[in-house]
Amino acid sequence: MSEAPVAYRALLIGNAEFPDEPALARLHGPANDLSELRAALTDPEAGLPWEVTSVLNGTGQQVQEALFTFFHRATAREQLLLYYSGHGRLDLHNRLHLCTHDTTLDWLRTRAVRQSYVNELMDDCAARAIVVVLDCCFSGRAAAAKGGEAAARFAGRGRFVMTGCGLLETAADAAGEDEPSPFTAALVAGLRHGAVDEDGYVTVEDVYRYVDDRMRGSGQHPEMKTEGRAGHVALARRAGSVERTPEPAAVPESPDLRPLFTSGHGVSERPLVESHFSGVLHVLLTEPAGTLTVHRDELVAAGGGNEVRGRWFTEGRFEVRRMRDRPVAMATASGDVQFTLPDGAGTVTWSARQLAGFEQARLTGSWPTAVRPTRTEGTHAVLKSRDRVYRRITREAWWVLASLVGCSVSVSLIAWLLARSGGGAWRATALIALFAFAFINVPLLIASVNVAWIFLRLRQLLQIPSLPVTPMLLKVHAPPPITGEDDHGPVTVHVKPSIVLWSEDLSLTLPHSFYAHRVNRGDPPFSTKNPVPVEVIGLPAPGQWVVVRTPDGLLWPSGRAKPVSAPILTAVTGRP
Repeated sequence: MSEAPVAYRALLIGNAEFPDEPALARLHGPANDLSELRAALTDPEAGLPWEVTSVLNGTGQQVQEALFTFFHRATAREQLLLYYSGHGRLDLHNRLHLCTHDTTLDWLRTRAVRQSYVNELMDDCAARAIVVVLDCCFSGRAAAAKGGEAAARFAGRGRFVMTGCGLLETAADAAGEDEPSPFTAALVAGLRHGAVDEDGYVTVEDVYRYVDDRMRGSGQHPEMKTEGRAGHVALARRAGSVERTPEPAAVPESPDLRPLFTSGHGVSERPLVESHFSGVLHVLLTEPAGTLTVHRDELVAAGGGNEVRGRWFTEGRFEVRRMRDRPVAMATASGDVQFTLPDGAGTVTWSARQLAGFEQARLTGSWPTAVRPTRTEGTHAVLKSRDRVYRRITREAWWVLASLVGCSVSVSLIAWLLARSGGGAWRATALIALFAFAFINVPLLIASVNVAWIFLRLRQLLQIPSLPVTPMLLKVHAPPPITGEDDHGPVTVHVKPSIVLWSEDLSLTLPHSFYAHRVNRGDPPFSTKNPVPVEVIGLPAPGQWVVVRTPDGLLWPSGRAKPVSAPILTAVTGRP
């Protein structure tokens, strides 16, 4: 009888040298990444029985053959792990290519591994679960720098995809010849000892959560996407319960968002949860298949004894999500909050300790961002019901329509009255009234069109599947008035204040009307004395639209970000 295939197989691919292409810089990390990851996967105490194959500095043909063999021989009993470390390049159609030893930019499509080729192999693979980990790069950014590609390109049923950074970010290569890259170092630490689960096995979600927490503040934002989950997929194990190493007091700890789901048959697990910067939570259940959507603040209120209703979505034909029920949250004697799903499907429970962590995260600005693209309809609904500024600018579109109708009607009546003869006093009175209405309505129309255009840009931004969230500091720069003299005597020119945002590597400025008076009807909730820690949602770069989250709520922009001059940045930060 032939020996049964192993349950766990891993293929580790790394490329550090590209002798045929000077534009692809030599990398320090891949060789160390592969050796460190292999050691972690096969660790006698923390590892699983992985059968590991490595390909270092292989040609395109060699890597493709290794990939074909790896996926083609898989059986339904196996779990696969594919890891890549090296340069990544996008072609003119934004298709990702994994660079190999013989890659050249002129022959990218023939001397690199296309992501579509890997997708095709995974589509035909019989393995029960496939985990893909990408630590790949774009060249041309900076020496020894990596840039990540979106996880969604490798998404598919039964797959877990983790990337070292977001689509619009860069990730540092290893600092030295004998070190792994920062992302892979965090990944290895999570597998060996950092990531901890309750049942003794460390899942993909546990590892990602640890890596994301460890990379917080580094400028990199790892991402993960899953489709067609096949239960908890383990990557490592723990001999016994291990307590997490506490974070330094100065760094707020991100709360554990996962509730306890108990099915109607009494089986319990902690499902995957999507989170959004606005506080929306989506609990993704596979059996029964559906999504429980609720807001963080509603959960905290339910813990205090208030009645709160969630939203239960199921997928119908063509994967269209429809809300089927509004389950009610009940507070238990111990302070937990429990939702009972319809049709006796089970219960979803957050503990009192988790709820306290939710409130603390809201106050400290440490609320985690989405694990994968968040359901946009839930986010829009919550913002519309909770953020007065967002609610106000959503109405501007209706004001634009009403103003357009009013202007059209008034112009038509004016033309009709001018074309008629006679009428006397009533005709003159009507013309005066219509001209006055048009005179008043046109400025309102212009203002409404402007705000409605801002709203459409912001809504388009908030619906992007992968949004970078960058911690920065915010401060108002109010330069002193400029005094001088002209032919008529002393002259004082008041310079408009501006908003300055900065971090260790980034800086940008926005007009003081960023907290738009015509929208917010008030002064900005920050001063010129002390900087305020904020999170910038969107790409923090000149010419981009961004949304800023402060401890007091969301700030909606009235224009695009601009570069900061060196004198202003020095005046605000106090550093040259």
